[in-house]
This record gives sequence, structure tokens and C-alpha cells, in this order.
Amino acid sequence: MRRGGLLLLLGVVIAAAAALLFFFFFQTPPAPETTALPQEPTPVPLRKVVAARVDIPANTVLTDTETLLTLRDIPEPEYNAAPDQYFTSVGELTTKVTLRALNATEIIRARDLTDAGLSFQVPPPDTIDAPRNKVFPLEVGNLTGVADQIRPGDSVDLVMTYEIRRLIIRPSLTTDPETGQLIVTPIEETLVDRVTKTMVQNVQVLRVLKPAIPQDTGTPTPGGAQGEPAPPPSSTQQQSDTYVPGAQWILLLAMTDQEAEIVKFTLDQQDPKPQITLVLRGRDDGDIEETTGITLRLLTSRYGLPLPEPLQPLALAPEEITPGPARPTPTPFPQP
Repeated sequence: MRRGGLLLLLGVVIAAAAALLFFFFFQTPPAPETTALPQEPTPVPLRKVVAARVDIPANTVLTDTETLLTLRDIPEPEYNAAPDQYFTSVGELTTKVTLRALNATEIIRARDLTDAGLSFQVPPPDTIDAPRNKVFPLEVGNLTGVADQIRPGDSVDLVMTYEIRRLIIRPSLTTDPETGQLIVTPIEETLVDRVTKTMVQNVQVLRVLKPAIPQDTGTPTPGGAQGEPAPPPSSTQQQSDTYVPGAQWILLLAMTDQEAEIVKFTLDQQDPKPQITLVLRGRDDGDIEETTGITLRLLTSRYGLPLPEPLQPLALAPEEITPGPARPTPTPFPQP
């Protein structure tokens, strides 16, 4: 009895231990508690627009954009709501004029500015004592305007040609009708000569004005009616150089009053040929070149232009130059 009870007690202990082990090893662990992480808001994309770097008074020409302007960030949705009211590049505001006073860091909008007039584009003088430039219009064509290759901001020289008429008195041999003797009498002759010289140098081109080309003009047909409009030129044709015969356009040039007087006087010369021809300067070429001007005498004496040989003098006997009813055949001059 004692031995059987002991075995029974041992079995109970083993069963309890097995049940305890089963409980610890096979029970489902509790799920860990998760803490909600704070969600950060989605960042709004930004767009850089032009703003005032310093206080800018009204009626200010924005020529020094680096000093007056800067870029600021604004939300892109705000920019997309009115994109035509903002400027994304400082270079867009060059030569524009402020319509009102702008405070520092204030965003500049299109309604705050206007395009500068032509007077604002006239370059200032090089020195304080130098005369200020003005605007002078000059009509040019393909041959006088560098084949339409001049653009605003270029600098040109003006080469001018003048026709000079001089009255010259020359001696002449005439026959006295009463005595029949030869007498020397003066006669007046008009000598026409031309001179060409670069009269105005380093003139800046402010604008190029061209006549508008009608867009609704079709291709002329033999019967005089207008056909279908011509197709627009391809990109290759637009990039290549073209020549339009008879084309005329106007250049607005910055020059002093003295230079304008020279150009005006030259234009008033009555000559069907062009009086003024432009010479395009290279970039950063501001030198003033001394020229001699050109006449026929300078071409022959200084530049070696050959002249045709003069006619050989005609040798006549005294009786051959005596006036009479008949004149004998002149004696040929011996050849050298």
C-alpha cells in the first residue's frame, strides 16, 4: 500500500510537470502592442520667383538686376494659380520700369512693371563731359544695311559718299571772226568729283523696324487671282540666309547731335545712288579709326591706282591750222 501510493504520487507529479511544460511551450504569445507613429504632412513643392532685394523706388529702370533683384520660394500651387503674374528669371526684368515703389523681399508681379520706352534704352555717355546720345532713324536696304544682319545692340560705322561739283576756268583757242586769228578765251567747266569717308563711328543700334508682311496673301496665279497660301518655310530654310530684293527697313541709332547733323546733311544730297553705307563692327570693338577718305587723286597717288595713258598729241603744220575753206588730212604722228 505504501509502495503503490508512492508510485501514484510520483505519477501525479510527473503529469503536473508535463502539463506545466505544455502550458509554457505551446501557448500563443500575446501580440505586442503597436504605438501609432505621428504622420508628417506631405511637403508642398516650391517655385522660385523674382523678388526685390532692396527697396526700389517707383519709375526705376531695372538695369542693374543683380543689385536690385533676387529669387524667393513660393508654394507651387500659388504659382500655378497665376503663372503669368510672376517672373522666374532675373533676366526677364532687364530694362523694365517699376510702376510703384517696391519693398525689399517683396515678390514682383507683372502688374508692377512696364516695358521701358526707347528713351530708357539710349546708352549713357562714356564720360561726364561727353555729349549725350539721341535717337536718329536711318532707312537702309540690303546693300546699305549689311544685308539685314544687324541686330539691336550691334555697333556700326557710317561710310558716306559726297558728290562735289567745282567750277573750273580753262583756256580755249577760238577764231576771231573779223581777223581770222586764233585767240585765247577762258571757258567755264563744271568738274564733278566724288569723295568717300567714314564720317560717324561706333554708333549703337537700338531697334530694327521692318514692314509687316501680309499673312493672308496667297500665291499669285497667271490670271491675277490669289491661289492657296504658300506653305511656311521649313526649319532649314528659316535658318539659312535669304535675300529679299528691294527690301527696306529702318534702324534707330544712338548718336550725338553733331553726328546727327552729319547724317542729315548727307541724306539731303541730291544723288540717286546711296549716300550712306553701314559697316558692322565686331563684338567689343570700340576703337575710333583715323581714315584719310578716298578720292580719285588719293587712289592714284597713295594707293597706286593706275590711270589710262593720255592721248598722244597731234602734230600739225602751221598751214594746217589756218582757217580756210578746206582742211587737209592731218599728218599721222609717228609711233615711238
